[in-house]
Amino acid sequence: MNRFVGKTVVITGSGSGIGKATALRFAEEGANIVNIDMNKENAESTESEIKKMNKEVLTIIGDISKKEDVNNFVQKSIERFKQVDILVNNAGIGANSISSLMSIPIEQWDRIIDVNLRGTFLMCKYFLKSMVKNPHTEESPIRGKIINVASMRGKIPKAKMSAYSASKAGVIALTKSLALELGSRRITVNAVLPGTILTGIWGSNVTAEQIAGFGGVVPLKHQKVGLPKDVAGLICFLASKDADWITGNDFRISGGMIT
Repeated sequence: MNRFVGKTVVITGSGSGIGKATALRFAEEGANIVNIDMNKENAESTESEIKKMNKEVLTIIGDISKKEDVNNFVQKSIERFKQVDILVNNAGIGANSISSLMSIPIEQWDRIIDVNLRGTFLMCKYFLKSMVKNPHTEESPIRGKIINVASMRGKIPKAKMSAYSASKAGVIALTKSLALELGSRRITVNAVLPGTILTGIWGSNVTAEQIAGFGGVVPLKHQKVGLPKDVAGLICFLASKDADWITGNDFRISGGMIT
C-alpha cells in the first residue's frame, strides 16, 4: 500500500521500539519521515533503514520536554518538507519504573511527567501552529492528524506506577480535550494504549516469556506479548483516510488484556 505518498509524518522516539516500527511502516507506505529522538545512534539507525527504502527522512536530535528543542523540530520540519500532515507523539519514559509513592525521588517523578505529558503538550502546541494552516479539499477534508501514544496504565493504573500512570492518564485527557477543540479546524486527535510490548525498554536480552503477564492476563494465546509492529499498524490506520471520521478516542492494543 501507498497510503501516505506525499504526506509528512513527524514521529518522536523513533530511534527504537514502537517509534522505530512506526517510522518504518510509514516510510514503507510512501511517507516523508521526520525522525526525532534523544539517542543519536538509535536515530541514525532508523534513518539508515529508511534511506535503504529510497524514502525521504530528516533526523533531528533533541528533547521533547524542552520548548527550545521543540521549536527547532518545527522549524527544521517545515524548512525541509513545507508542511506536516501527521504527528505521532510516541516518545516516553518510565514504563518499567516500579516505585512506591513514598519512595520515588521527586526528580524521577518530575522527569516522567515532563517527558510523557509536558513533551506531548509541547509537540502538539507548536506543531499545530503549522498544521492548522494545511490546505483541505472535498476529496481530502482533513488538515492533519495527531496520534498520541499513551498506555493501558493511563486507563487502568497499577500499584507502584503512580508517575507513569498519571502521566499517561494526562495524555489520554489531553487527547480528548484537543479532539473537541480541533474538530472545527479539521484535525483529528486519537490515542493508542499499548499493553505489554516487547521493546528495548525491558533490556536488550529480555524475552517475551520473561515479561508475559507483567501487565495482566492476555486472552490471546498465539502471542505472549505485543510487538512494536502491532502498535505501528494501529497508528497507521488512525493516520489514514479510512479513519477520517474517528477522533477523540483511545484505543487499547493489548491482546485483550482488560485489567
